[in-house]
Amino acid sequence: MQSIPLVLVLLLAACTESEPAASDTAAGNPPSARPMDEVPAKQLLANGAREYRFGNGCVIVLQARQAVMSRENAACELYQRDIALLYAAGD
Repeated sequence: MQSIPLVLVLLLAACTESEPAASDTAAGNPPSARPMDEVPAKQLLANGAREYRFGNGCVIVLQARQAVMSRENAACELYQRDIALLYAAGD
């Protein structure tokens, strides 16, 4: 019988540590964003190649028919290349 109050205390302690309220995100306070969750802006070039632009200035150009990278600039991180290739593979 003495373990029941202990279980209740632990249960109440676990319930107080919850996720941020939905009203925070509805009020315009975005949850902490991870850079690898960024969605690039896609543009189709005149030669059919696909260009993906990221917020930090990274530009990745992929071949027209395959998800193969043609070029990228110096601002690009490895995860941005992976994101562009994943989006291109879905086309």
